[in-house]
Parts: sequence; structure tokens; C-alpha cells
Amino acid sequence: MNILIYTDNVSNNHILYYALGKLRGEQSIHFVNANQILAGVLSSAIDLLVMPGGASRYKAAKLKGKANNLIKKYINGGGNYLGICAGAYMGCETTYWAKGQPFEITCQNPLNFFPGIAIGPIKDFGHAHNYDGTDARVVKLEIKGKIVSSLYLGGCIFEPQKNGAYEVLARFHELPEKPPAIVYGQYGQGSWLLSSTHPEYDSEAIQLMSFNVVGNDYKDFLQLNKSPDLNLDTLNYLLARLLG
Repeated sequence: MNILIYTDNVSNNHILYYALGKLRGEQSIHFVNANQILAGVLSSAIDLLVMPGGASRYKAAKLKGKANNLIKKYINGGGNYLGICAGAYMGCETTYWAKGQPFEITCQNPLNFFPGIAIGPIKDFGHAHNYDGTDARVVKLEIKGKIVSSLYLGGCIFEPQKNGAYEVLARFHELPEKPPAIVYGQYGQGSWLLSSTHPEYDSEAIQLMSFNVVGNDYKDFLQLNKSPDLNLDTLNYLLARLLG
């Protein structure tokens, strides 16, 4: 098993590394950057490419052109793509971030797996105080008839704009009409899965993100210590859907 986590040297993806390692073994998890993708690292030996959270514009700036084409070629040939938060935005046809507000971003995404729009942040969960995300918040998802907790950090609602083959794996339980929170589909011989929330955060990750120090930039995580129900079950379910 070989799982690659994309890194743009801006977003810190250590929590994702540890979560995937718990579920699939740390010896299977590796980081990959844009230069390595351009050099041809995405071969049939790679079981999964994970496009993590952070700010999608940094990833897009490095992957524009040939690197995005190589990602699509990899998926089309039988690879798998897991997009989390920013990585989910990138997997949609169009991104609307903070539309009509000071930090608005509207762009077309070349990966374009999901036939529709990624709209965020979700105003019921957080406001766009910057171009990157929102404060951390635990939200409720509906997955296979069960209500589960998941960490929200500025993710999107998936709004289809045309007919396309995709499946809704999870919905936002607390929002009117329960819009899609996690979607899945096929691209060529491969598959893609886009998650608005961060399934890699369990209660241990939340505890490690809580700092009682002067100038704490992660004060929002201090409010999440009462969320012991956060676990990696959802991430494990998503990996099983992609990898078996």
C-alpha cells in the first residue's frame, strides 16, 4: 500500500499523516510535492493521492497546467483521489468562497471531478475572516443512517450544476435540506472522493491542537475539548470505499 499526501510546503499536514498511519500503517504514508508529481511519481504503484486541507490557492498555484493533467491521468488510469476541505474545493468544477464578501474567491478548477460548485464557508458554521478558512467547529454528519461528529474548518457545500455520476456518502445533519458533505464518483478507471470536513481529526488530535500559551493562534480548538466522540471511523470508512 502506497498513500501520498500532497504538500505545498505551506499547509501543515502532520495530523493527516498520523491519522492515515494509525489506519493503514505509517510505513505506507509518504509526502509528495509538485516537483515530484511533474517528475512522474504518480504511477500505478500509488494506491491513493490525498489532497489535504489548507488554502487551495497555494496548491493550485503549484499544480497548474501539467501537474493537474498528470493527476487526472493517474486517476483515469485507475488511481484514487481523496480531497479534504481545500482538496475537495479543488475537485469541483467551480469554487465560490465568501461570495459577495471582502475575501471573495471565484475560480474554475482544472481537476473538475464533481460536476458542480463548491460553496463555502458555510455561514451556519463559520464566517470568512480571511481567504483560508474559519474557526474550528465540530459538526454533525449523517452517514449510512448514523449521526457522527466531524471537524469543520471552512469546508464547502457541494451543489451539482448538471447531470453527472456521483454518490452522496454523507450529509450535513444540522443544515436545512441536509446538503451533501461528502461525495464520491468515478473518473475513467479510478475514483475520487471529496470531503468538506476533516475526518482525520480525532479527540487526540484536538487535544494536541489545544495550547495554553501567550499569543495562542489556535484558541478556537480550546473550545473543542468537550468532543470526545471525534474518532477516525469516518476516515476509515472513506478509505475502505476508495481502497477496499
